[in-house]
Amino acid sequence: MSVVDEIKQKLDLVDLVSQTVKLRKSGRSYAGLCPFHSNTRTPAFYVFPETQTWHCFGACGMGGDIFTFVMKRDNVDFGEALRMLAERAGVQLHRDPQQESNAKRLIEINQTAAAYFNYQLKHHAEAVRIRAYLEKRKINALSIETFQIGYALNSYNSLLEHLKTKGFSVPEIESAGLLVSNEDGRVWDRFRGRLMFPIRNRRGEFIAFGARAMSDDQQPKYLNSPDSPIFSKSDTLYGLDLAKDEIRKENLAIIVEGYTDVVIAHQEGFKNVVASLGTALTEKQLSQLSRLTKRYALALDADEAGAAATERGLNLARQALAYKNAPVPVGPGLIAFKERLDAELLILEMPQGRDPDEVILENADTWRALVQNATPLLDYYFNVQARDLDLNTAQGKSEFAKRLLPIIAQVKDNVQREHYAQELARRTRSDERVILEQLNAFDKADATVRVKQVPRDLPSKPIAARYDEYLLVLLLREPALFPEIEFLSSDDFDQPDTRAVYDALVLYITHAFAFDPDEFIESLDEVARETGERLRDASKRIQFDVNDAPRELQAAAYRLQLQRYQNELTQLRYLLTETPIEEQQELTQRVFQVSGLVAQTKRALDARTIIRSNVPLR
Repeated sequence: MSVVDEIKQKLDLVDLVSQTVKLRKSGRSYAGLCPFHSNTRTPAFYVFPETQTWHCFGACGMGGDIFTFVMKRDNVDFGEALRMLAERAGVQLHRDPQQESNAKRLIEINQTAAAYFNYQLKHHAEAVRIRAYLEKRKINALSIETFQIGYALNSYNSLLEHLKTKGFSVPEIESAGLLVSNEDGRVWDRFRGRLMFPIRNRRGEFIAFGARAMSDDQQPKYLNSPDSPIFSKSDTLYGLDLAKDEIRKENLAIIVEGYTDVVIAHQEGFKNVVASLGTALTEKQLSQLSRLTKRYALALDADEAGAAATERGLNLARQALAYKNAPVPVGPGLIAFKERLDAELLILEMPQGRDPDEVILENADTWRALVQNATPLLDYYFNVQARDLDLNTAQGKSEFAKRLLPIIAQVKDNVQREHYAQELARRTRSDERVILEQLNAFDKADATVRVKQVPRDLPSKPIAARYDEYLLVLLLREPALFPEIEFLSSDDFDQPDTRAVYDALVLYITHAFAFDPDEFIESLDEVARETGERLRDASKRIQFDVNDAPRELQAAAYRLQLQRYQNELTQLRYLLTETPIEEQQELTQRVFQVSGLVAQTKRALDARTIIRSNVPLR
């Protein structure tokens, strides 16, 4: 979860706005006099608790989320608003200097230990059989260096004594997770007689170790560093520092279980592979990957434990990965805003008895074929959920349908959704109409808006596409074309991170002597910088006809504006049903104004290039 999302989760917009604006309940929203323009008669300022957004339907027409409200109320930029709201929410943006110093010290200890383990592996007589083991596993010298693989001597204090000679104290070494102590205060090396895999964070800093037993009497087989101020097992993916660029390039992250699987995959040229630290894939690990791609393939072991971990991982993936509200036509004049999983989840089904590293070493083409033909999530679920059921019985069919219907309901592509409904009907030998009726029952909870009539319910804010990101990618690629979209306002951006990037980009373009994308990224606040870096990288990969660039950029801007006006129109029509007749005049006027803006923007958009839908932003 990002800092922005964490702040939004912890703070309530209604509470914050109520401190400066007198609000009254109006149906499912709150109304008051707008604090941003002269508004003394009719309340035109509305706060929507369900979407945590606000909008003025009066003269100023401004709106946004909790960040934009503070920015406009206090006349501050995004960075200052972020700091103010983080303090209010109790969210820590930066470590204090002492914490930062301690973290650097622990990283230095782990880096020194990694170099020591690596040296022992290559030179110590005790490591002869370990070197033979690595040779047997086909791990070459370059991989040993790249991953800094090492060996912990079968000694109680060899690492301790080495680190002490380097100036590290016993409490520091213990805090780094490299020592074990007893009640008497005696300390000894945590890792002894084990093959060592240093664990690095996304930035390549040494934060922990994974240690493999090298004799049958050692338990457990794999031993990780304990959680520390710089390491959390549930947050970390092995090999991500080396894989992140390739994951972004391939638009696919392959998740395996073992350290060796990652090492061999990278060694043989498959560098978009990472490993979960153990069999349980976590929400935080998936969240890290979501910054790089929205396509994930799980390639866990084919045994029962691996299959169970795959299923647990997929359940977590469905919970952890971002959902988007997308408008879906459901009938004449009807649009339903439905929440759909904004990710593609795949399964690499390993040959029985083979781990990923073995498959890659035996035949790299087999691995490529497994990746190319990875099983979509739902196909895998169909197979897994049928394993313990007898689909020849009424009870088995009913249970199978109960397990699959909630998952099929989350498919956002209508063609795929119908396909899986047909597959469920086929497997259960049921009437497809019965399956569709049950599937439609899951949709009744979704808010429906009548386009030509006043809606009863306020739908969740639709996000049909990331037009904001696409526009910024184009502008970063062709900054000289900014005059083509000067009509655009930061209010057209409904996400605080892209809004902050746009504001900063406009300022930089209009004042800088020459455009330097790297210098611009460095000028951004920490949260906006992450978004800026991702969009800058995408701008380097995007391909389009330079001659069409002005029209393409304008089209992106008009689509962004159209999305804003359509959202506002939906909210206005809802508010008319919740507002007393005597207070509807200003709202009604705004409906006509926004309807005109929608028509005007559509005409402008029709004259421009149609925006592509397959731009690789991630």
